[in-house]
Amino acid sequence: MKSQDRRDKILVCAARLFADASYDEVLMEDIAREAGVAKGTLYSHFTDKDALYFTVVFDGISKLNERLRSAADQNHIPEEQLRAVMHAIVTYFSRNRVFFRLLSMEDAKAGPGGSESRQRWQAERSEQIDVIESVLRGGVASGEFHVPHPRLQAHVLRGMVRSVLTSGEKLSTAQMVDVIVDTFLDGACSRSSDLAEIAS
Repeated sequence: MKSQDRRDKILVCAARLFADASYDEVLMEDIAREAGVAKGTLYSHFTDKDALYFTVVFDGISKLNERLRSAADQNHIPEEQLRAVMHAIVTYFSRNRVFFRLLSMEDAKAGPGGSESRQRWQAERSEQIDVIESVLRGGVASGEFHVPHPRLQAHVLRGMVRSVLTSGEKLSTAQMVDVIVDTFLDGACSRSSDLAEIAS
């Protein structure tokens, strides 16, 4: 097996173990056994468990962020942009449930300060919110959205993805995206309409 293939297998196995147990409960021996490699092989790729853990986390979130940037750039109509971005998030997490659980656990630990890796996590997570916020601000600028707090409401939208994915409802990706976007936009559009009626 090539070195890169071995490394990729280690990351997949480590992600599964870290998602199923707490960080402290997962031992390097467990990961080596799961990946079918010697413990020394782990250390030839990763200096310690912390380095391996954050490599897993950043691998997942970097791929997700790349998809979000691409989705936002594909359309110029705000609602279509929003649907594309939400579709990218839901699709990624639906196909990568292990990363979804892992990133959700990291979200729960979110807070200022911490190690360099934790700070990088905050920056990577912030990039997701940046993309969503940018789409919302575009909708405000075009007059399509009434979103008084774009940054905060970007966080709300991201949280809606987690709520839908953990709801237990058997929905397709398209249906989940519709639930998220329609729920959000129905509120935003109705409030915009109300304001227009008041102004007239």
